[in-house]
Amino acid sequence: MARSADLVTRRLRNAAIAAVVATLLGGCTAGSYPISERGGAAQYNPIRVGQPIQASIVFIQVRPGDTIDLLSAEPVGAFDGATVRLFLSRPVIHANGEHVIGEVVEPLEGARVTSAVPTDSPDNNVGIVGELVAQRPGRYEVTSVRLRYRLNGGPERVGEGIDVLWTVCADDPAPADCAEASPTD
Repeated sequence: MARSADLVTRRLRNAAIAAVVATLLGGCTAGSYPISERGGAAQYNPIRVGQPIQASIVFIQVRPGDTIDLLSAEPVGAFDGATVRLFLSRPVIHANGEHVIGEVVEPLEGARVTSAVPTDSPDNNVGIVGELVAQRPGRYEVTSVRLRYRLNGGPERVGEGIDVLWTVCADDPAPADCAEASPTD
């Protein structure tokens, strides 16, 4: 009888240790999911004042079996004098097999995304698209996105990151260039 009690105690202890390790490992990887922590690319766009412009700035590959409920997203950066709205973009798959994110947008708040196929695939990618409209001439930068979401029905999480740092140079008429080094303010 004592031997079976020891066995049960060891199994419970091992299960508790495994749960703690899984929680710790999950916490280490959860910080970068579902969005990247920093941009790996940059995009520069010249526009005229009042002209809306869009760019795909965050890409999320939904892991097979995951469901992400998007609660809200907030742009982070220097855009006083402009408005920035964020949208969800699901992939559009063209007849030639090309996957395009950013071609079609929908409201982000309240959207639910799931993996489209049970393996890692471009079919599981979605994006966050920014739309910027400048009210006055200037240089505007979106350097991050703060995303509130729920993963698999769990508690609310907040992640911050971006894949494409986005700079928009606005003037009237639109500037000829918006290269990294060109001052436009």
